[in-house]
Amino acid sequence: MRGNTATINVVRFRADWDAHTPIAVMCVRYTVTKDQIIRLRDHWHLSKRLDRSLRYKPRRQRDPTPREIAQTCREIQAQWDDATREDRAVVKHQGYKLRVVPVNDELRELMADDDE
Repeated sequence: MRGNTATINVVRFRADWDAHTPIAVMCVRYTVTKDQIIRLRDHWHLSKRLDRSLRYKPRRQRDPTPREIAQTCREIQAQWDDATREDRAVVKHQGYKLRVVPVNDELRELMADDDE
């Protein structure tokens, strides 16, 4: 997405740069790439952003309460089908079938001999 840097307003760009607007936001605003933003910074002799305390930080939200977490879990689990519920269960259902082997008299005698 290479853009045209000739149409960028220098005053507005400097204001965004000095306000520590995130580079990703500036790329979208001016429809240019990150490399072009860096080249413009060097071309217009703008300061580098070394002070990490001034960098953009998203607003923090409060942590959810245990009650809110439990409610959200119930809402999510209500949408599960049986296969998903079985797949995510902590204790897995061990489904198996036993084969019924007919036991004849000779086999019974051999098993009785082994037990002795």
